[in-house]
Amino acid sequence: MYKVFSGEKCIVISAKEVKSDAKSTKVISFLSAEALHGEYKLFERSSKLKTLIILGDEELVWSVFRSLFSYIEAAGGLVLNSKGELLMIYRNKHWDLPKGKMEKGEVPEQTALREVEEECGVKQLKIVRPLASSYHIFFQNKNNCIKRTYWFEMECRDTAKPIAQKEEGIEEAIWMNKGEVKKNAGKVYLSLREVLTSIISF
Repeated sequence: MYKVFSGEKCIVISAKEVKSDAKSTKVISFLSAEALHGEYKLFERSSKLKTLIILGDEELVWSVFRSLFSYIEAAGGLVLNSKGELLMIYRNKHWDLPKGKMEKGEVPEQTALREVEEECGVKQLKIVRPLASSYHIFFQNKNNCIKRTYWFEMECRDTAKPIAQKEEGIEEAIWMNKGEVKKNAGKVYLSLREVLTSIISF
């Protein structure tokens, strides 16, 4: 199954039926690239629909759907300190996790570690385990793009206060306990909530 987020909307690609809220969900079967593109445009314009479920061969449908967009890869970290607090950044009126685009020659693990250090000014990072990737759609330079973000759970032994990378538009970089993260869930992107469920139940 693939899940792609677009703001507060979600596109699900699955070979099997998926449980959903019938009132805000449209379910279609994959017929052709042209039909899929048309259905996606209608879905994006709809103010009532929140979820589009596309049934069919997952890899085939994903390949066709992805071809409708420019494709970008990024990586980031779900970073915990010795107190079990989570490293969060505040940017564009949302709480987020540190992440950034992969540079040429990098593997996702390198990107994730570099971006956490750059965006939050913390060191002594260690990758604990890979997490599921997230996908979201955004508009950039007159192009619709899909960004795949590789996520890694990390531990941080640096006791220094995080320093927000202001030049990247980050207003704050702080440690939050899980209760605080849940309290701020309304200001967390829908795609990111999926990542956070690996350690927090919303």
